[in-house]
Amino acid sequence: MKNKKLILIAGIVSLLVVCGLALGLMYSGSPKDKAVIVAEKALMATVDYPNSVRIIGISHPDSVYGRDYITPQEKLSLSMTMMKIHEKVMKETNGFENFNPKDRQTAEMMERQMTAMAVLRSLVPPEQPHGITEKPFSGWKVKVEYEARSSRGVPYRSEYWFILDKDAQCVIKSFEIPLL
Repeated sequence: MKNKKLILIAGIVSLLVVCGLALGLMYSGSPKDKAVIVAEKALMATVDYPNSVRIIGISHPDSVYGRDYITPQEKLSLSMTMMKIHEKVMKETNGFENFNPKDRQTAEMMERQMTAMAVLRSLVPPEQPHGITEKPFSGWKVKVEYEARSSRGVPYRSEYWFILDKDAQCVIKSFEIPLL
């Protein structure tokens, strides 16, 4: 009887040790490596039809300091992208003279562009006076370029930005940038 209890206890302890080691190995990757995995999972949870997603590229995780999620160079690049979309819409609709609300592709592109512009305005940090100390490391930024279908079945191409915490455990902020 004592042998059976001893074997049972040894088995349970062994199982707990093996489970602990497995969990430790699973989560022992660097936060930088985990950031890519978390961003990919977050993308699939964000889109309307995850089965339609085709990932084109994933950026290397980039450091984020404080709440400055985008750099001045990224702001300029994103503004240029939004301007190109605006120009395309204006050309296709003849300056909105021939706008057709039933044209789902154009309507959805405009919707995505307006949402992205609102997010960009909220993300741009205010001008800092000179002499301000640098902000501490606060997390990771990962960009995922992909193609998918909207809830209405319209194909589109976008880049989703994911801002993650220091340990790459959770997404702090995310936003979509429509692409042509």
